[in-house]
Amino acid sequence: MARPVSITKEKILSAAAGVVRKGGLSALTSRNLCTELGCGVNAVFSAYGSMEGVQEAVRAEASRHFQNRLRDGLSLNPPFKGFGMALLWFAMDEPQLFKLAMAGKTPTDSFESYIDTHIGLKEECLAAIGQSFGLQGKEAEMLYYQLLLVGLGLAQSCVEGGAALSIPQVSEILGKNVRAFLMVIRAGADARESYIPNRGAGPQGDVDSYLMIQSLAGQNHLLQELHSHPRYIQDSEWTELERVLRNSFNLTPESLREAHPGLTKGDLRIYILSHLQFTVSEQAILLGISPTSVTKARQRLKTKLQ
Repeated sequence: MARPVSITKEKILSAAAGVVRKGGLSALTSRNLCTELGCGVNAVFSAYGSMEGVQEAVRAEASRHFQNRLRDGLSLNPPFKGFGMALLWFAMDEPQLFKLAMAGKTPTDSFESYIDTHIGLKEECLAAIGQSFGLQGKEAEMLYYQLLLVGLGLAQSCVEGGAALSIPQVSEILGKNVRAFLMVIRAGADARESYIPNRGAGPQGDVDSYLMIQSLAGQNHLLQELHSHPRYIQDSEWTELERVLRNSFNLTPESLREAHPGLTKGDLRIYILSHLQFTVSEQAILLGISPTSVTKARQRLKTKLQ
């Protein structure tokens, strides 16, 4: 007579993870699990108390597996890009476990809190950023959260079947985003923050505003064209720029004139271009005037807005 197979907690957990891999957390029922194990429900409940206990154990196992993969990524060169690559590899290799590891039982109050709760390894990543790029403090944190914002967006798209990306494509996307964020972060305080740096922008001032405009430019053909290849703006095109200002910052020429009655048509156009993060040299081309004239106009506008 064959001896009965011992059903250990480890075997139950392994089988439960297998069920989740095939059909997601919703497939992890007592029937499916017992079929996978070839045992009765008593063995499962004896080990974990209930199916909720099994689900929590699988969730913890998914998070542990995810963390190990991320740590392996930090061993690559450069380590922070390796971290981002590992995140995406895990999402592509283990989509159901990735979804389980990133699922929150209670909502967080910010994107940063969500990342800190479900990703972790922040201090290790900040150290890697300092080692590779020489960034510290708030600048290092900015790069950390920005890359994770991109990485999680790509991962979610892969998990849901919206993007069948290859590893070389993922590497190229992450590399381009890291370089772009570094350019913005290292630019520091330039002409973009000489006035109106915070109104309508994020809490970090000019950098957050600049990143927001880059996102808007990718969604608006005219704004993208003018940022990529500055040229003189036709009168009919100002309506579209005013629409972007209204929809993105809840600002209109009428509301600006009401708040600052002395603003002229020229003032408003300088305001719009500055708020949309065009530099002095770009504004000169867009308005068909000299950079010196733009600088003087910006100074006059700053005085009127005070």
